[in-house]
Order: sequence, then C-alpha cells, then structure tokens
Amino acid sequence: YKHCHLPLEEAKQAEELRMRRAVDTLLPKIITAAQEETEAVAAAYDRFWNGKYTLAQMSELDDLEGRGAERFLTWFAFDYPLAEGGATMVERLAADGAPDLTPEEQLLLGSWAPVRLRPYVVTSVQKGQGMAVADLVDGTTFAVVDHAASRRVLQDEVLVAHLLPAGESYFIGGAAAHLTEDTREKLREFAGLYLEALQRERPDASWADLLRERSEVLNHFVMQLPVEEPNPTLLENIIAQTRASLMLAGESLGIGKGEKDSTADE
Repeated sequence: YKHCHLPLEEAKQAEELRMRRAVDTLLPKIITAAQEETEAVAAAYDRFWNGKYTLAQMSELDDLEGRGAERFLTWFAFDYPLAEGGATMVERLAADGAPDLTPEEQLLLGSWAPVRLRPYVVTSVQKGQGMAVADLVDGTTFAVVDHAASRRVLQDEVLVAHLLPAGESYFIGGAAAHLTEDTREKLREFAGLYLEALQRERPDASWADLLRERSEVLNHFVMQLPVEEPNPTLLENIIAQTRASLMLAGESLGIGKGEKDSTADE
C-alpha cells in the first residue's frame, strides 16, 4: 500500500490543495477586474437591482442587502454580457488569458466560464466542512466545500449562488443569498413565470436559456423577501404581482396577441 497507493493518494491530495488555493486567489482577481469595467457597471447595476438602488449606494449594499456589493460584483463578472449578446467578463478572460494568472488559476478560469447564478436546495450539511446541494431547477447534486457557510445553513434551505468547480469539489463564488425553506417552491414558481414569458417570445427557450440570459431575476425575488420572519402572504403577493406585470409587459409588446386573436376567431 505504501509503495503503490499512498503516493497516488498523496499526489491527489496535493493537487486538490493547489486547486483550493487557486480558488482563493483567482476569485479576488476576478472581482478586481470586474470593478475596473466602469463603463458597463452602471447598466448592470440597474439590471441586477431592478432600479431599486443607485450606484452611489454601492458602499451601503452590505447593510441593505446582506453582502449585496459582493453579490452584485460576482454576478457582473460571471453573468453580465459586456456587449449585446456577447461574452461575460469571465468568458472573455478565459478565452484571452491573463498574464498574472498561475497555471492552476488559468485552468480553473476555463471551467468557470459557463457558471451562472442559480438556485440550490441544501440536501445535507456537515457542520464546519461542507454540504450537499441540489439544483432547484434540474435536481443535479453537488458536493460543496465551505467551512463557514456549512455552520449557518440548514437542510432544505435555499442558496442562490455561483457554484465554482475545482477538481472534484465545488465552492461558493463570492457571497450567496441564503433563503429559508418556505421560499423554495415560490422561487421555482417565480422563475417559472419568467420562463413562460421568455417562451412567449421564443417557444423553444429552456431553463438554461433563462438562467444564462436573465439570471438577475433570481435576485429580484430575493430583494422582495422579508428580513425578519417568514411571511406567506408576502410570498403569494410576489407571485401574483410578477404574473400580472409579465402579462402586461407581454401584451404591450404584442407577445402572444396573435395566439389569442386566432383563438377568438375560431
């Protein structure tokens, strides 16, 4: 065992340690690069916060929206297209490379390019070590390494986060929105309304298309939640108001009007 298996295990552990260290060093570099994209930040900021906050309030976001500045900058780096229909900042960095990245960081960056903000349900927790989560949309499971978050979250709660692969493990990128168990189905229903709206424009649109193109709607749900205690009535109101506003928006653009007219003619 010492001659055959032990060296292999030690090599694997050393590689995992290098990758974990690369996660810790690469993410700050990405956030710094995001802060330098000053021309794109204003439009992205308005889109992520749905017009609720101004750029002047960036320094206050951590108090207003629980680590809100970090959540925004992570979304801006991973999700926001820097040009119409174009690449995100992370996709651009992965394609072009960067002179200050280590080989491990460059390898990670390539695997991070497809990452988008998504909702996850916590399926089990190992306090102080990590947790298992399942994608709220498609049920895919992930083993997440996070010593701090695993001390706070409970089974069946929801995380709206960027999950970053590194070797065989996943890490939470930046800050996650941490939601109580009662929001799980309402968040799915809320996102489903946006998918229906997208499908009225493009019938073949999928969940992946919605989260790739409009992942900020997850944050729009988070923003409306109560801070102090669960409020089922408020959750129902969020869904009702969202359904009404999306229907009105679709009608004002003529989306779905042809289908209604043809049905009436019949």
